[in-house]
Amino acid sequence: MTSQIFKDLQPDQEISCLIGDVGGTNVRLQLVKISLKLTYQKAPQLKPFTSYNTDLYPQFQDYIVEYLKDVQKDNLPQFAIIGIAGPIKNNSTLMANTKWPQVDGNAIGQALNIKPFLLINDFQAVAYGILGLQQTDLIQLNPKNPDPKENSVKTVIGPGTGLGVARLIPSLKENHAWEYNIWPCEGGHVGYSPSNDLEIEYLQYLRKRLGLGQIVAEKAMAGQAVPYIYTFLKGRLGLETQIEKDLDKALFEDKNDFKQFPSTQVFQYGVEKKDELCQKVVDFFLTSYGTVIGDLVCNTMPYGGIYLFGNISIGVANYIINNPQVNFLQDYIKYRPHLAEIFDQIPIYVIKQASLGLEGAYQAAYRLLEYNDYEKEI
Repeated sequence: MTSQIFKDLQPDQEISCLIGDVGGTNVRLQLVKISLKLTYQKAPQLKPFTSYNTDLYPQFQDYIVEYLKDVQKDNLPQFAIIGIAGPIKNNSTLMANTKWPQVDGNAIGQALNIKPFLLINDFQAVAYGILGLQQTDLIQLNPKNPDPKENSVKTVIGPGTGLGVARLIPSLKENHAWEYNIWPCEGGHVGYSPSNDLEIEYLQYLRKRLGLGQIVAEKAMAGQAVPYIYTFLKGRLGLETQIEKDLDKALFEDKNDFKQFPSTQVFQYGVEKKDELCQKVVDFFLTSYGTVIGDLVCNTMPYGGIYLFGNISIGVANYIINNPQVNFLQDYIKYRPHLAEIFDQIPIYVIKQASLGLEGAYQAAYRLLEYNDYEKEI
């Protein structure tokens, strides 16, 4: 189906587009001009990027209303593409890590007269953003620094509040040029796979604490899991903590919601080696993260690269590089020696940009204009 705004669009014509990046913690919105001759970096801003906490309003539509309330009528968006954390079906999703009701893009577009108002998976947007990255935007973690192979599968993963995953699959266009098709997935909801005795104890701890028969990966090793890892290791190892002396000890109280738990500071103390328990938390996280990454390598064979996204990945990148004894992927490969040569050929990158979702949403919008068809898979 082709919207009239796309049907009549000229190659150099600019139209207003609302782009968004919505995760379990933050809603990021930006209003820009877009055309087939503009990159994201050169796109005129009609309203600067604004970030909101997902606890601020009871439903997603309220954020759009708030963001657009002072925009002049002539600059209101003619269409929207929002990357949002959740599986998209019929242009709607129910997010796992917010208390919002179902987010329905068609209903929002109808209510706010923004048509089309399209939802895509948030890591689908991040994957589009990868296509515009330069080598200077990346930190390579592999000791042997392999180069990505052209026209090969790429995979992106990122632990934030949840755990996002998407794949970039190369395909030949009708003009015999290569392009990447983006395939989001719900990789954060695969089962948590403990790889040593301590992780098995942790799994048992989580099952009891959360009252769940199965524990998915994002519950065990994404941002929402940091308080559980910290509390489990504190009880298991009995270590004294410097961080609880430096910060308000009440922040660390063993409460069910852990709303105020200082996860960012725990990781900071850990990577800076300022607190032994915090460093144990980082090391524990990296072992689990390495297992998930290793499984992705086995499942997707991404010779085009594994791309680690988000603030957590950025925060641990130099720690991994400067501490080769840290068990990131070492044990995973050690116990699969027949796969060592494959891992040596697959580059593993950390993306330096933490806000790639907005750029990716723009790239998705660009492809939509290029296809001139908003029901074609973008």
